[in-house]
Amino acid sequence: MNSADPLADQLQADLAPGFRVLRLLGQGAVARVYLATETVLERLVAIKVLRPELAADVATRRRFAREARSTARIVHPNVAAVHRVGEMADGAPYMVREYVEGRTLADALAGEGPTDPATARRVLAQIAGALAAAHERGIIHRDVRPGNILVERGTGRVVLTDFGLARIVESGSGRTTRITRVGEVLGNPRYASPEQLLGEPTTVETDIYSLGVVAYELLTGEGPYAGRTTADILTAHVKGVPRDLLELRPDAGADLARLLGRCLAKNPAHRPSAAELAAAFAGAPPAAAAPEEDVPAAPLPTFLRELHRRRVYRTGAAYLAGAFALLQGADLVLRALPVPSWSYNVLAIAVLAAFPLVLVLAWGFDITRGGIRRTRAQPATESAAGGRVVYLGLRAAGLAVSLLLAALVGWWLLR
Repeated sequence: MNSADPLADQLQADLAPGFRVLRLLGQGAVARVYLATETVLERLVAIKVLRPELAADVATRRRFAREARSTARIVHPNVAAVHRVGEMADGAPYMVREYVEGRTLADALAGEGPTDPATARRVLAQIAGALAAAHERGIIHRDVRPGNILVERGTGRVVLTDFGLARIVESGSGRTTRITRVGEVLGNPRYASPEQLLGEPTTVETDIYSLGVVAYELLTGEGPYAGRTTADILTAHVKGVPRDLLELRPDAGADLARLLGRCLAKNPAHRPSAAELAAAFAGAPPAAAAPEEDVPAAPLPTFLRELHRRRVYRTGAAYLAGAFALLQGADLVLRALPVPSWSYNVLAIAVLAAFPLVLVLAWGFDITRGGIRRTRAQPATESAAGGRVVYLGLRAAGLAVSLLLAALVGWWLLR
């Protein structure tokens, strides 16, 4: 290939005579993608090659190799097949994969706007099918967004691409192949799940959340959260409630609205599987209905479980044990000092008065290795309007009981 593109010329020289490089298809910060012809089979292919200036970076090369390895493991009509992997003479890795003639879903949305619910279901069913195939092989995509989804011209086939940020879970061992640093957030944060933004471990449910965001854009042209700035939207991903899909798109249907609500659950355990989504989007009868996570069946047990999850029991017990030891020591010390007799009572009241405050702080904050941060709420207990009212009432009642207990003990000491 005689061109002003040295990388294309080098690629042609290294891959001849098996391939003939035709033109540049696209490029990003990490790699370039060229259209080529595989001469023996006379088929068009896409060759993705790492930029030469990045070939010396070990982490980048490992990430590129991982994309090739993870994609090659998935055999599914909605995932671009990998035909060959290799290295150029200068060490830059390349990957020959199936060429999908079409445009990205991002380009389609930008050009035509949101689609009708029937078309959206068809597109989402194919994406979910691709994710189900990946998840079955222990591969988490971690960057599901319209820019990484191709729509084939003529057939309408949807293809999930760019597994460059994929996380591979070794089958049967629970081990994962990790190149990124712990807590590092990769991909487009506008499609990131709450656990990604909080630097927590990602799971297959991370992809389900991102697919829920994509679904909102397909149907409404907007994301599930309103916000003036990117920071507002990212905050909403962590603690906000998605906008009502039926208000934005009344013809979407209540079943689709409920399904996307589950996809966007803050708690990964409440999200459906990719296989379940593929069947539901395709119109198959839903699996045995799981209890609706947004409406707590029994507020009091749910509240008690939240107390346990937020370590309020443990914190309260530790504080009371420390307070008892402090008061015992203070009693011995104050008896030996020339201080008024009521000094001990004042100290006891102060210690007891701080008890409700400690419980409130234990409820709202966690002490982690990364510092003090707000405890993430469980959507199953706080997202539905009716359940939230009951839930907040129980929280207020618990605080009132704590204050009453402290007041009664203080009154008894001052009698």
